[in-house]
Amino acid sequence: MSTDKLAADAKEAAIQSFVEFIRFPTVSSTGPETGSYRNCANWLKDRLHFLDEVFFLEDAPDHSPVVVARWKGRDETLPVLLLNSHYDVVPAEASDWSVPPFEGLRKERMGSPVIYGRGTQDMKCVCIQYIEAVAHLKAEGFQPARDVYLTFVPDEEIGGSGMAAFLDSSLYKSLPGIALALDEGLASTTDVFSVFYGERLPWWVEVTARGPTGHGSRFIENTAVGQLLEFAQKAMEFRSGQRSLLGLDEHSNCAHAAAKKTLGDVTSLNITTLQAGVKAGNSYAYNCVPPVASCSLDIRISPHMDPQSMGSLLDKWCLECGTVEWNYIGGQGNQSTTHAVTSTVSNPWYDVFASSLQRTGYQVETSVFPAATDSRFLRALGIRALGFSPMRNTEIKLHEVDEYIPEHTFLEGIEVFIGLLRDLMSQGKEMEEKIMESP
Repeated sequence: MSTDKLAADAKEAAIQSFVEFIRFPTVSSTGPETGSYRNCANWLKDRLHFLDEVFFLEDAPDHSPVVVARWKGRDETLPVLLLNSHYDVVPAEASDWSVPPFEGLRKERMGSPVIYGRGTQDMKCVCIQYIEAVAHLKAEGFQPARDVYLTFVPDEEIGGSGMAAFLDSSLYKSLPGIALALDEGLASTTDVFSVFYGERLPWWVEVTARGPTGHGSRFIENTAVGQLLEFAQKAMEFRSGQRSLLGLDEHSNCAHAAAKKTLGDVTSLNITTLQAGVKAGNSYAYNCVPPVASCSLDIRISPHMDPQSMGSLLDKWCLECGTVEWNYIGGQGNQSTTHAVTSTVSNPWYDVFASSLQRTGYQVETSVFPAATDSRFLRALGIRALGFSPMRNTEIKLHEVDEYIPEHTFLEGIEVFIGLLRDLMSQGKEMEEKIMESP
């Protein structure tokens, strides 16, 4: 597809805006303390000046602002459209990258211009694509049939406190409902766009084993480390079983998709930390058997698995291994026990979404998102939410070293949103009647 709707100067201006945005080092773990969150939020607020209302959410902390913009529609009584995105990013160790991770460097890659930087795919591209597409539509004189809200939230990468602040806010409670929300998706390596109707539940858990201590020269039985290793063995056997469902060979490294099933169709489990030892100042007493050993697990539960059964498995492994227990860590956003999905069948909003893309020559396929996004909070409240990042024929690089997006892909995404948002925003009262009639 061409990007003919955008003039050459508009394309360059959009890229320059994107590059500026990338240069804010909005790393989740440090953004509030360094002020990068606040600086980035101020920048976003300035870029949204053309809309009817732009403000910081009063209910969010000053060091972690939620930016909200409102475009008034013809009928303010109708449930609103929500365009959500997050401006925080995961860490990027500069020494691991071949380019500076927060420079927004434009460079040739395999003969095509790309933009490097942390967040180029996850998900600063969509933040700017929303802004550019909405600005284009407004400049045309288009007015939406209903109110449209754009939200730019922090902390999605570490649990979702930004979205939680929005859903706890007086603003959210004052809305006439949310008809449809768009949030982040994932790049597609094929010519077909991916749209996500659900996602795997993230569980972050800590497993703790306790056992007898003593001198390291003795054969002490049932130690904490031994129990934890036994638990880990059971966890890894479960992991192997789930991985086998993907149909990968033993040498494959499945990052985001696979042959027989997508990653969202299975439950993944990874041991992410291991801790044990008797501290002796800044070192350890290597001749002492530690009485406590622990590890953390990152578990992503597929909608095809009952979360309660995952909890039962953890309980069973703990019981079989001795004095072992597990607990949730990471806040409420990482311990949900109920799946929530947005139906793509008999859903008039999805029908408009899909037909809009197909009418302009794009192909789409639905899938389960393999990780976690802020959409899970929306779906848990019964709000229709679709995950969509318009990147196709693109290597998946989110959270990876040398993250990048091709310039053409970024610009095509703006084009896609111009047409898609125009169609979605044109849906007025007649859509509410269709919703009432749908099963």
